[in-house]
Amino acid sequence: MASPSSTRVESLSLSGLCAISPEYVRPADERAGLGDAFDVDDRDGLQIPIVDISPFTGGNGKDDDDDQRRRVVVEAVRAAATDWGVMHVAGHGVPRELVDRVRTAGAGFFALPVAAKEAYANDPAAGRLQGYGSRLAANAAGHRDEFGRRVRELASTLLAVLSLGLGLPGSRLEDELTGAGNKGDDDDLVLQMKVNYYPRCPQPELAVGVEAHTDVSALSFVLHNGVPGLQVRHAGRWVAAARSPEDTMVVHVGDALEILSNGRYASVLHRGLVNREAVRVSWVVFCEPPPDAVVLRPLPELVTADEPARFEPRTFREHLDRKLSKKQLLDEQHQKDDKPDKY
Repeated sequence: MASPSSTRVESLSLSGLCAISPEYVRPADERAGLGDAFDVDDRDGLQIPIVDISPFTGGNGKDDDDDQRRRVVVEAVRAAATDWGVMHVAGHGVPRELVDRVRTAGAGFFALPVAAKEAYANDPAAGRLQGYGSRLAANAAGHRDEFGRRVRELASTLLAVLSLGLGLPGSRLEDELTGAGNKGDDDDLVLQMKVNYYPRCPQPELAVGVEAHTDVSALSFVLHNGVPGLQVRHAGRWVAAARSPEDTMVVHVGDALEILSNGRYASVLHRGLVNREAVRVSWVVFCEPPPDAVVLRPLPELVTADEPARFEPRTFREHLDRKLSKKQLLDEQHQKDDKPDKY
C-alpha cells in the first residue's frame, strides 16, 4: 500500500510523469477556460479591479481633500465587492519587508522533503482537503503573529470601508461579525492561515490546482509568489487574474459577508489554475467570525419589502457544516453519475 506522501500531487509532479492520473482529470464541462496559467488570458480585457485604500491607512487627515479621497475609495471598494467579489488592494499598510519574510518562511517549508512535511499534512479522512493546513500556520510560519496582527488591522479597515459602502456606520459589519456589545474572550474575528502549493502539471488543460469554490470567511487575504493561477467567475465566464501589481494583496469577499450584506456583496467563485513551468505558492488568511457566538443573518437595515432576506440565520459553524455536507453529497453524486460538481 502506498504511503500518503508517495501519493501526494507534489510527489507525482516530482516523479516526472508526462500525463496526470485520471483521478485528477476534471469532467469535460468543467474544463472551459482551463489551460496553462501562463498562457490563459482575457481576450476581452477584463481584469480584477485595483483599489488603493491608502487614504484610510496612510494617516488621519481631516481636510476636505482627505474626505473626498476616502469617498472615492469607498465607492471603488463597494463597486469591486458588488460586481466582482474580489480586488487587488494597494496601500494596505502591511510592510513589504514583513510580506517578504512570510513568503520566505513558506518557501523554506516547501523546500523540505515531502516526507518531512507530513507532520503538517491535512487528513482527508477527517474531512480536510489534501494539503498542508492551519497547523502549518501555527507551527511553521515564523512571523505569523506580526503578520496576523497587520492583517487583522487591515480587516477592520476594509470592513469599515465596506460598511460605509452599504450606507451604514463604519463599525457596523465588524460589530455584527464579532457580536459587539456581547463579546467574550473568544468572540473576536478568527484568522486562519493556509499555504497552498501548486506543483508543475504536464496537462494543465485537464486539471485545476483548487476546484471552483467560494470562501466561507468574511474576507480572505491572499499573497502569492508571483506565479499566476487565480481565476474568478465574473459575468458568466472565467476571468484569469493578471499578475498582481507590485505591493498589492488580493482580497476575496466570502460567504459570511455576502450573508450580512443580503447579497449586495458577492462571495466570489474562484479556482486555481496550474502550469507546466513553475511551482505556485499562495498564502491565504481567512478572516472568519467566531464559530458559535455570532448568528449570521442579513443586516436588518438591508432587508425591505422589495429586498427580503435572502439567507436564513445560521452560526458560522452551521454554515460551514452545511457547506461541507453539500459538497460531500455532490461528490458522491459525481462519482455515481460521472457528472461535474455544482458550486
